[in-house]
Amino acid sequence: MITTSGKGEKIILGIKTFLQTPYDGHTIEPLLEQMENSGQKLPKELVYDRGGRGKSQIKGVKISIPDIPRKSDTAYQKQIKRKKFRTRAAIEPIIGHLKNDFRLAQNYFLGESGPQINALLSATAWNMKKMMEILKQKIVFYFYQIHIILFLILF
Repeated sequence: MITTSGKGEKIILGIKTFLQTPYDGHTIEPLLEQMENSGQKLPKELVYDRGGRGKSQIKGVKISIPDIPRKSDTAYQKQIKRKKFRTRAAIEPIIGHLKNDFRLAQNYFLGESGPQINALLSATAWNMKKMMEILKQKIVFYFYQIHIILFLILF
């Protein structure tokens, strides 16, 4: 299970592995506990897939699940709901990248904590890659500004 932050950032805030395959609704609370234990602020709303039905609120976090829009919903309300639930679909490519590019599919660690260590290392590599991309953009921006200043001074 993965949680991401922001609209376009896609930084992994929490990742949790399970030895068995539990019901999707039972995977939300351990992830929220992991976020609390790491000192992160819990989100106000969590967008989840339809497998998370059952509880509408866990630890003060509202659980939003896609559903058929009501007849009383306006076109604007339907559009807002559609956009909100598209963010859940945006996590699937991240999982694919973690499995293919960051070796999440291969686990060489033994024991019960092995899969969790592997998942944390994959998530750390993903976050480091994103941070390096941001740093690269800032360096290019500052280099461009220095280049303009030097050009203005010399000519």
